[in-house]
Amino acid sequence: MLRKRYIAAVAVAALVLLTVTGCYRHTPEQRAEYMISRIAKELSLNDVQKAKLDKIKDEFLARRGGMATMREDTVKEANELMRSTEIDKARLNALVEKTQAHANDTIRFVTEKFTEIHDMLTPEQREKLVKDIEEFTHGHHK
Repeated sequence: MLRKRYIAAVAVAALVLLTVTGCYRHTPEQRAEYMISRIAKELSLNDVQKAKLDKIKDEFLARRGGMATMREDTVKEANELMRSTEIDKARLNALVEKTQAHANDTIRFVTEKFTEIHDMLTPEQREKLVKDIEEFTHGHHK
């Protein structure tokens, strides 16, 4: 069960990467919009599916700022701990717990969105999406 959730999370992460990557001259919102348009075209999504995918994109973008802030705060606190003459284990453990809680929350969110995407696509669209993700990952990770 945990392995399936992990695989699902990785697949959704790949979808997210497809959604928010692209040309770095553009903002994350522009890259996401481009990828949503591309996915809609590639999968021949209908208007209802496009609206659902656009809503999911907006939810990911809304979380983006919080994720960046969390990352910055974690690095800052870890650097402070590293600079100290002695590690405050309670503070380090609290940082680890906070990071794990945030990661678990993100995994739950991604899993939920993965399920939403799965449920809105037809079997043919799901197969096309999987093939596109496989081509993308094999092409970029040789």
